[in-house]
Amino acid sequence: MNDKTQYDTDDALAKAVVDRLSTDIDPEVAARLRAARQEAVYLVDSAHRKRAPWLAPAGGLVAASVVAVVLLRDPGMQPMPALDETEMAAAAELELREELEMLAWLDEEMLDAG
Repeated sequence: MNDKTQYDTDDALAKAVVDRLSTDIDPEVAARLRAARQEAVYLVDSAHRKRAPWLAPAGGLVAASVVAVVLLRDPGMQPMPALDETEMAAAAELELREELEMLAWLDEEMLDAG
């Protein structure tokens, strides 16, 4: 079934339901339902009109900024690769040696001063 046929069927069904409800519903209830529908439609329409007018330009500005940052980023800057276990152990050993050398230097300084 194509879309046109589906819409025709849906429209016909909706019209049949409205026709039946209009004859089966008390006129006072029907008037209250119409009033409630009109109020709901008005509230939705007014909410769309009250939407911040600066929202769309601000969103465009943010998108343009993101594109500019991505395009102007230095392509040579790549994140540092993760170190494997051997490299981590070597870095830790180097740091320990530097700390020991500093402590030895401080000890010598204290002996010379004292």
